[in-house]
Amino acid sequence: MVMRSLTLFFSATLLLGTACQGLLDVAPQDQISNEEALSSPEGIQAAMAGAYSTLGESGYYLRAMVAYPELAGHLAPNPDAVSSGDFSGNLATPIVDLRDAHSFALQPTYEDSSLDEFYRVLYILLGRVNNILEALPAVEGLTEAERNSLQGEALALRALAHFDLLRLYAQPYRFTPNAAHPGVVLLDAPLPVTARPARSTVAEGFSLVEADLLQAITLLNSFAQRTTEAVWLTPTAARGLLARIYAYRENWEGVVEQASRVIESGGLALLNPGEYVDTWAQQLPSPEAIWYVDLQRHRNADPSSTGLIFSMARVAGVPEDLEVVPYARVSNDLLSLYGEEDLRRELFIEVGGQAYCRKYSLRPNYVSNFPILRLSELFLLRAEAYAALGQDALAQADYNLIHQRAVDDAPAIGLTGQALRDEIFKERRRELALEGHLLFDLARTGRGVERQDCLPGNLNCSLPFPDFRFVLPIPQSALNANPNLTQNEGY
Repeated sequence: MVMRSLTLFFSATLLLGTACQGLLDVAPQDQISNEEALSSPEGIQAAMAGAYSTLGESGYYLRAMVAYPELAGHLAPNPDAVSSGDFSGNLATPIVDLRDAHSFALQPTYEDSSLDEFYRVLYILLGRVNNILEALPAVEGLTEAERNSLQGEALALRALAHFDLLRLYAQPYRFTPNAAHPGVVLLDAPLPVTARPARSTVAEGFSLVEADLLQAITLLNSFAQRTTEAVWLTPTAARGLLARIYAYRENWEGVVEQASRVIESGGLALLNPGEYVDTWAQQLPSPEAIWYVDLQRHRNADPSSTGLIFSMARVAGVPEDLEVVPYARVSNDLLSLYGEEDLRRELFIEVGGQAYCRKYSLRPNYVSNFPILRLSELFLLRAEAYAALGQDALAQADYNLIHQRAVDDAPAIGLTGQALRDEIFKERRRELALEGHLLFDLARTGRGVERQDCLPGNLNCSLPFPDFRFVLPIPQSALNANPNLTQNEGY
């Protein structure tokens, strides 16, 4: 059944239902009823396909969820980028939108923007996983272990969707005492068509995310491993997400516990220095990958996919065989963080006077798979947590593992206190550059945006924290559909 289900997995576009249509400005995607589609093991597997494939939308991890936060200091609009009739005008909108986002100039009426997809896509994902969770108990032909594992996958995906909504549309956890400020609409079950729920608090949102991941950890098992690739959810992946989420809540003991469980889980290893650059540049399997978004398989299964045009590689990947200019370039603000001896500098190449990133390959008929979680981040999260807890020696040890791999003969770090925490933050920027973290990391740690490399006329090259522009506006169409929704302050 597994191999037959894989055929369905990446050709299915299933299972939103109509429950969210009016409330969230989302159109139904299904041509068959949820009841019919979710009544068999094959159908439930295809439904899970629809959920996983949502991660590969251009409005999510294919491009926007990675590029948008990196514009806060790692990416800059490419002055050489121009629109092209070869793509029926599709290039013009992303170029303009990236410039608007770089300038913190997005408005609630940005429905025609290439960045307007976050709200729609994330609630599509929530609709899909909630339909799965509701249907699972009645599906015949599944063993208890299979049913549990599918439930765990759905819960982990629901946690990721809510977490990303909170990162995009709500100020960080520390913004108010007890995180009592507005969060997002939480969907923990299929929503009646007539429902018009209000936004929950950020604290309530993070509590649901935590609960879903804790349950997912206990339910996920080997049934989810449809192939040997690191593209399926596992208890280790769920723990990695939980460690990241605890960092956003400043639950430092929780970060240490979950990150340590991942680090000690077995089967993972940091890339050695001799393999580091080539593994990225040649898109080779990485021993430190915890969870990838399988963009390449999803694109291959959908011949109509515009994958390359709308991928992260098209934003800032190194051009190889295409006579096209990426929308953005690697900023001098990022490049200045690397010393000459840092091997990670080799991931950035100058082409035609602009710097681009080798983490994403810009070549015909190819989309680089995106690593949502990798082992390096878990060491840096644990270093950050140890430093916050005053356990400087342990923080230094984790920092040194990552930094000394990249910088041959680098001395062991001797910083302590706030200076150590600041250096761990810089190392996080260097190691996780262009992987979709920067703006969110700045916000959760209370740091402002400090850039030198901006286009002329950008009035917001620097942006102190707090500021309303650290989060996106709720789309106006969603506000129009639901009178109980409120806009983010400042918009």
